[in-house]
Amino acid sequence: MEHNGYVDLLLGEFKHYKTRLAHGGIRTEVQDLLIEYGLENISEILVEGLSRVKRCSDEGRALMLLDLQVLINGLQHFVTINVKPKLQTVETFIKAYYLPETEYVHWARAHPEYTKSQMVGLINLVATMKGWKRKNRLEVLEKIEAH
Repeated sequence: MEHNGYVDLLLGEFKHYKTRLAHGGIRTEVQDLLIEYGLENISEILVEGLSRVKRCSDEGRALMLLDLQVLINGLQHFVTINVKPKLQTVETFIKAYYLPETEYVHWARAHPEYTKSQMVGLINLVATMKGWKRKNRLEVLEKIEAH
């Protein structure tokens, strides 16, 4: 199994970002803070992108986890702070795909870090791929929207 090419592009861009910070005459503490913000941005953008996926198999979801692991390991090679906690929201979002149908309302309430539109995207994807009845999907969405 090979990771997706976007991971290499993202790693290259982030390395370039770090290099520009290092040569910008910025204090180390400020550089570290900007690196941290950069990692948070990557996390937010990945979750947003994943929430817009319309079709995905169990194997595809496993490949998303592989991509994330390759990204975390790659970033960790040239960043001093611990990368994994910064990208934890991405892993949690990917793994939510595997939850039982009955767990999504509880999961949504337990994870306020995701927007309603991200939750709706996840629910619609899971409902489509796992063959939920339309009524069940609408009930789950209604409970999430009401919260």
